[in-house]
Amino acid sequence: MEETKKKSSNSYGNVAHALDILLAFKGKSEFTLAEMSESLSIRKSYLLKILEDLKEKRFIVQDPETGKYQLGLACFELGNAFEQRLDIRKVTHPSLVKLSEVTNELVHLGVLDANVVVLLERAVSNDSNLGLQFHLSLTSPPYSTALGKVLLAFTKEARVDEYLSTVKMEAYTSHTTVDPNIFRLELAQIREKGYYLSYETFESGISCLAAPVFTKGGLIKAAISICAPTIRIMSKEKELVKQLLETTFDVSSKLGYNLQIV
Repeated sequence: MEETKKKSSNSYGNVAHALDILLAFKGKSEFTLAEMSESLSIRKSYLLKILEDLKEKRFIVQDPETGKYQLGLACFELGNAFEQRLDIRKVTHPSLVKLSEVTNELVHLGVLDANVVVLLERAVSNDSNLGLQFHLSLTSPPYSTALGKVLLAFTKEARVDEYLSTVKMEAYTSHTTVDPNIFRLELAQIREKGYYLSYETFESGISCLAAPVFTKGGLIKAAISICAPTIRIMSKEKELVKQLLETTFDVSSKLGYNLQIV
């Protein structure tokens, strides 16, 4: 019994140290044996044994020229597996509900699909009293909505060029942008500010705030918006922007995006 306990304790120690080794690469891309030993306070002989086990499983590779240790292919495969497991709607839903509750407004999650914005999810507060006839999977032209402009603002320039070359920009209200040059300027302003206030561009009397959701590598994944009667949006714009950006930062972090909030 005593011997079994000892083996179990040693196994746990080996696993814990192996995880410490892998986590060390979050702050540095490669280590010599001496650097890692000093950084983790593990003796070299013991560290070498664990590194050999990790190399065998492809979690660690060793540069044949420098002898330095780096993360291996198995780590990349695990990262991909984790990313594929993430369902944007499942990840986002609790945050959408919370945002709707704290703002008492209608909240949407949207993505860009071909040349339209598709609403994947929404949350609405009982106190919002907003009678928009929006339904899940409703599509709308990106140039006329806050979600669409944010999604295009953070996509590749070539994608924007392609979109503007094919779309016919028609006014939904007197505030809809229909000039491609002005539209490009708006996208640049969105990138600079990190969010967008759409003033009655899709429906008269209704305005929306939207901000991007990023995934690993800084790629845009989706956008979240808050929609309300214009008078409410304007009266508490600063507060709503803060709450929206906190939400998109939180969701982006869950999707693997790493950036300090300013």
